[in-house]
Amino acid sequence: TDNNRVARATGATIVSRTDEIRESDIGTGCGLFEMRKIGEEYFAFFEECKEPKACTVILRGGSKDVLNEIERNLTDAMQVVRNVVFDTRLLPGGGATEMAVS
Repeated sequence: TDNNRVARATGATIVSRTDEIRESDIGTGCGLFEMRKIGEEYFAFFEECKEPKACTVILRGGSKDVLNEIERNLTDAMQVVRNVVFDTRLLPGGGATEMAVS
C-alpha cells in the first residue's frame, strides 16, 4: 500500500492509533517532501532520502494502448536488469555472435 511505501522510504513505523505514537515512530529519513501537480493529479515526492527502499515510476501516454505497451516494455527491461544482477553471465543474442564471427 501507499502507507507501506512511505514508511519504507522515510524510516517511519505505521501505528494504528494516534495515542500510540512514540518519537521513534516518526520517520526522519526524507530530506525533501513536495506535492507536485502532473497533468490533473497531485503526487507526493519524497526526495533525498537517507536509505531509499522504494520508488514509483509515473507513466503517461496518449491512450490506454500506449500506456499498456510502455508498461510491458518497462517491466521487460526491469526483469532483464534483475536477471543480470542475480546471474552475471550474459549471452548476447539477436545475431551478435554471427556479427562478431564475421
